[in-house]
Amino acid sequence: MTSIKKVAIFLMMIGVERGQRIIGLMDNGEINAVVPEIRSLTDILPEIQESVRAEFVELGYEDKMKPSEVLTIIRFLFNGSKIGDKGRR
Repeated sequence: MTSIKKVAIFLMMIGVERGQRIIGLMDNGEINAVVPEIRSLTDILPEIQESVRAEFVELGYEDKMKPSEVLTIIRFLFNGSKIGDKGRR
């Protein structure tokens, strides 16, 4: 699974309001990479959701984080670069 798809799944999992606050902190290139991926999502199997959540927790994600901190965690999937820059997977 691509890093962009993981980000899209993660943003859907954390809820619309929280996801929108995080997307609001992204630059246009990041938004253009992530939003179409979110729109393309259909039913996400619970196993996939658990796997994605576990990966973000491994990267340091905690539910109590501020949106800016969550965006930093998300960017770890892209080796600290902006979303859409060559991700690690």
